[in-house]
Amino acid sequence: MKPRMLFVSPEFPWPATSGGRLRTLSLLRCLGTRFEIHCVTFTEKDSTPPDAGGLRSSVARLTVVPLTPHRQTTLSRYARNMRRALQFAHPFVDRYSEPEARREVCRLVNQEREWIWFEHVWVAPYVTGRGQGATTILDVHNVESAFYRQLRRTTRNPLERVGFRVFQQAARKIERQFVPCFDRVLAVSEEERQLLARDGVAGKIFVVPNAVQPVSLQPDSGGDHRTLYFAGRLDYPPNRQAILWFCKRVWPLIQSRVPNARCQVLGVCPERLGVELRRSPNMIVAGQVETIEPFVAQSSVAIVPVLSGGGTRFKVLDAWAAGKAVVSTTTGAEGLAARHGENIWLADEPQEFADSVVRLLKDPELRAVLGRNGRKTVEERYSLERLQESLDAALLGARGAPAEQGCA
Repeated sequence: MKPRMLFVSPEFPWPATSGGRLRTLSLLRCLGTRFEIHCVTFTEKDSTPPDAGGLRSSVARLTVVPLTPHRQTTLSRYARNMRRALQFAHPFVDRYSEPEARREVCRLVNQEREWIWFEHVWVAPYVTGRGQGATTILDVHNVESAFYRQLRRTTRNPLERVGFRVFQQAARKIERQFVPCFDRVLAVSEEERQLLARDGVAGKIFVVPNAVQPVSLQPDSGGDHRTLYFAGRLDYPPNRQAILWFCKRVWPLIQSRVPNARCQVLGVCPERLGVELRRSPNMIVAGQVETIEPFVAQSSVAIVPVLSGGGTRFKVLDAWAAGKAVVSTTTGAEGLAARHGENIWLADEPQEFADSVVRLLKDPELRAVLGRNGRKTVEERYSLERLQESLDAALLGARGAPAEQGCA
């Protein structure tokens, strides 16, 4: 009989339309072979019930906890975050701590179980309600304090800079208080593991990298040598910042040298980019699509112009898995086994980024080399098989491991 696990995920993990959901779904698929999983997740009240089809093979039971709907206008978002900043509250910890939701999740966490798994530090405070004897796992998608520090350093908006500073401090407080409470903490890269180890729990922190499944596309097969693509949720600040920087600072430089170049932008909430940008010549904002594979197949180069954020980027892994050449900033490739000129092309300044893209558009042999080596990197280090191995190593010996004192 499989041991029982309560798996608490703030994001509904299906469909896998973001990096966070992709990681959660791949972990559930690996864990589902070894545990009987009761997945607890969240959705807004009165919203369309989420389709759990992609979870059924991994999850024995699913509980969806309702949250109060939030208006998504710019004014509403600013008002919510202003309130949170004044209360020194981390935005997502606040979101997933509504009184009704807290009562329901605490009730489930307090029940007798052998294992309790928490996705994101956003729900880490629920560990204080765990039942006696349960082994607790925290999966840290990215170190939140470092995430807000990067956002603060890259924004030009003084009000946002103040808000990000407050959220950075609030996140750091959560990390110091709750990360030591878990029997195991999982990080996506060695760099993030070292950040989490600041709080004196290095022996309990393991690297479990993000993983993807290599697709059937052949490297550079069928791709239009004039076409680029960017994939990512456009309501996520680092993604929005990335594509705005690319379109305003880099795209004109590319078009001046390759007038027929095209760029496809894929991701939910394309309206957040603004009308002017969406009307940019040869900039095709496709928005949310059922699957990105046809768009990837039509393109020859993936762009990852990320300037801030945390964790490691599925944008790079997905492109590698499809055998596509990637041009990325150093930040976009952070935490991955990225080697400039071998499996990726790195560029941080607008002119440098444009030069790199133009070179790859005009050099099919270099594109093919980067694509082959990127796919090989996925197969060797970021496949689902490698994920299972690193996950097994992290959980080995965790059963019955004592949590730090003072966290009960």
